[in-house]
Amino acid sequence: MHTHLSYTIIMRRLAHISSIISLALAILISCVPHKKAFQEKTSPHHFAELQQARNLMVADRSQALAFLDSLQQCNATASWAEIEQQEFLLLRAEALYKNRRLSKDSPELTSTTLFFDSLATLFPDDAELRFLQANAHYYLGTEHRFQQQDVSAASDFVSALKIMRERFSKTKDPLATRFTALSYFRLGEILISYNIQSAAFEVFEAAKDLFSQVDDTLGVAASIRNIGEVYQSNKDYEKALAKFQEANRLWDFGNNLYDHALGGIFFNHQQMDSACTYLERSFSNSGPYARIDASAKLAEIYRGKEDKEKEDYYTMFYVQNSIREANRSSDKMEIEFIADSLHESQATKAEQGINWGIILLVVAALLVIIVLASIIIHNRHRISSIEKQLSTIKRQNQGEPKPKEHAPKLHIDFDQALESFMKAPITKKIHKSVEGKDIMTKSVGLYPQLKLSELEFIEVVHTANRCFPNFSSQLLQDHANLSTSDVRHCCLGLMGLNDAEIAVLEGLTYSGSNRRTNRILAVMKGNAGLEECVLQYLKSLYD
Repeated sequence: MHTHLSYTIIMRRLAHISSIISLALAILISCVPHKKAFQEKTSPHHFAELQQARNLMVADRSQALAFLDSLQQCNATASWAEIEQQEFLLLRAEALYKNRRLSKDSPELTSTTLFFDSLATLFPDDAELRFLQANAHYYLGTEHRFQQQDVSAASDFVSALKIMRERFSKTKDPLATRFTALSYFRLGEILISYNIQSAAFEVFEAAKDLFSQVDDTLGVAASIRNIGEVYQSNKDYEKALAKFQEANRLWDFGNNLYDHALGGIFFNHQQMDSACTYLERSFSNSGPYARIDASAKLAEIYRGKEDKEKEDYYTMFYVQNSIREANRSSDKMEIEFIADSLHESQATKAEQGINWGIILLVVAALLVIIVLASIIIHNRHRISSIEKQLSTIKRQNQGEPKPKEHAPKLHIDFDQALESFMKAPITKKIHKSVEGKDIMTKSVGLYPQLKLSELEFIEVVHTANRCFPNFSSQLLQDHANLSTSDVRHCCLGLMGLNDAEIAVLEGLTYSGSNRRTNRILAVMKGNAGLEECVLQYLKSLYD
């Protein structure tokens, strides 16, 4: 008996100690300050002029470049902090790129990229800084690409992708998603220009998936077109043609896109006259690998037609360009190695994640075992008495269950409550923000400044609950498939806003806002629009 009690006491103390350790670790982690590189006191221009330039970049990229040029011409950035000056250089390079004005005189971003790389080691958890670091590598890559330094460009694009996958792989931010897609796409362009087929295929597939997440039709179509180019360089002309047709259904790239694939198909079927027509068009209009392939096929066709002059012309072109490609073999090997490092870093990260997962799982299992053992041993002598008590309670409660009591229906002046909601300050503020703006399906991306903050959303729901008591909690109770985001959406719909206006206020695409509206209507079984559906529900609660 004494041994049993001692063992019980020991197990109980172990359980208490493990709980205290876990609690201490949780408190320690929560107390670690989240350091940020940009502070109002040390970098005020990041929150003022540079933020204004970024907003302009979304609305009108030419105005953004003009604004940045005006800052440079009046030497306004001379007194700025180093971090602000480097961000300014990066932002101006981005503006030049988006306005198609990159040149040899554009600001060189090597030192800027090194600056952000160094700063990221001091603030590894600052998402805003890491995004700027990825941007620096991306635009440095575009500069290297412009200067035909493909190895350096590939390295920069891979660095940008590693940062994005490390910090933003699970984010739903459309800006980060689209930037990652662009980085994949630019890397793919280099890979396909060096005929690195397998890696190019994977990269364009990744770009296509990300572009589709942000409803970028052109990005999806261009990625599919380039997947077709990969099939074409692999001489799989029928698959290439199918991809080109799929791309053209999404975006009109023109019928010239089909020339080489059709020429290759006719050539394989020994229909030389038709093949010759399409291959000559391809030779005039296509990229380098398609031209090399076309020249080889045309030389063979004209050899069969005994046209010595054209045979020699295409043969010479094929030989000269094959030699040029052979001379690029060292660059090709370096680019292949760089592309492979993208997969290696992902595999290493996955392995590390698995190891940490196993460690955490083992620790959690041990804690659970200790706690359960303590509980079982401590309560062993009470098992029989508990069973008796349960039997007694069961006998006492064998009657029919009582019907569930419903909360009494609230009675309010519905028209007055609705009028109060529509005249509330937050409602007037939101209506004024969208008033006079032609917010249509395809223009929601022009108004990023209209997105409501978290505090404004809280005020919207609080106002609805003040006018219609317990509205949000009752809605979630009656419709378990709805979320708190859906409640916000319903409040905006109650204001009489359409899906396009709600999209800019929530920071969604139009299609995303429309899908959410349709899902809410389906859950609430509404037959009219969102505003009418919410009104009917409120009347059922309070009238």
